[in-house]
Amino acid sequence: MAVTSAVTDLVKSVGELAASLFNAVYTIFETFFTGVFHLFTGFFAFVVDIFQGVLDVVGGIGKFVAGNIVMLGLIGAAGYAYVRYTAQGQIQGQKAKETIQAAGANAKKNT
Repeated sequence: MAVTSAVTDLVKSVGELAASLFNAVYTIFETFFTGVFHLFTGFFAFVVDIFQGVLDVVGGIGKFVAGNIVMLGLIGAAGYAYVRYTAQGQIQGQKAKETIQAAGANAKKNT
């Protein structure tokens, strides 16, 4: 009995050794292929992040430029309105001055 159980244990040990070797080889290949897969997915994620960053920068610059265009347009419109308003005031003031002078000249004629 002792000899048969020893042989049985030896056969089981050899089977477990073979299973362990196959498991080790499988784990090595699986780890290698998983690493390669993660390398490629990481590279593609890196490229996507670079393009996303570039687009964010371009969008930020575009917003900055658009904001400056709007502000310059508002400043230009305000300057144009100011020039038109002051020119209009000078014209009205000139007309009023002419009216007063004409009224004074008419008053002198009547006296």
